[in-house]
Amino acid sequence: MTTNSKGYMPRQDGAFIAWAKTIYRDCAENAPAWQLDPIFLNQFGMLLADAETKYNTNSDEELRNRATVKAKNGAFAALKQFLAMYINTLEGNPNIPDEMIESMGLRPRHPHAHEPIPVPTETPVLTAIVGQHHDVTLYVSTLQHGRPTQFLKDGKFAGFLLKYKIDGDTQWESVISTQLHYTLIFTDEDEGKHILLQAAWVNPRMQNGPWSEEVRELIN
Repeated sequence: MTTNSKGYMPRQDGAFIAWAKTIYRDCAENAPAWQLDPIFLNQFGMLLADAETKYNTNSDEELRNRATVKAKNGAFAALKQFLAMYINTLEGNPNIPDEMIESMGLRPRHPHAHEPIPVPTETPVLTAIVGQHHDVTLYVSTLQHGRPTQFLKDGKFAGFLLKYKIDGDTQWESVISTQLHYTLIFTDEDEGKHILLQAAWVNPRMQNGPWSEEVRELIN
């Protein structure tokens, strides 16, 4: 297997998709026994399906063009960004046997690994910027000297978990981001509705800390 500098992700597109599908299959089949979070497993499945669809389209010589290449690259980047964090949760999960970690093609566990990074105790500052095309971009920041800062250099945080709910919804939707921002895109049917949002920091094992104050915005 040809891997990248991280040592576990295949570089070739076809090999990467096959590798990611193996991980997802094993996680889906063993989710109860491994006590995997269904929110993140669902996000994994959606990102994988999107990447595979755009990979297949771009692999068709009659359909391939500059747009399909761009779409495929974007979908692959999103999946790789997610997996870089999700794999940490798998390797740090004591319910997953060492042989399964190896069979999924992940990094072998080190017997003298450092103590896992604890669950975050800080609360992020959540800011929403509403666009004109049914989009809402969320920014998270830390508090420094009582004021928000956009720079995230603290190794305790691997990203943030965002949950949101539109007027009329009874359940929260959740996504995770390894960056300090995330954009939600809504439909024409959602225009004029309010959205309620909260965010929480996550450690490399995707364990989240306390939730931020609720932010309520109008979808344009």
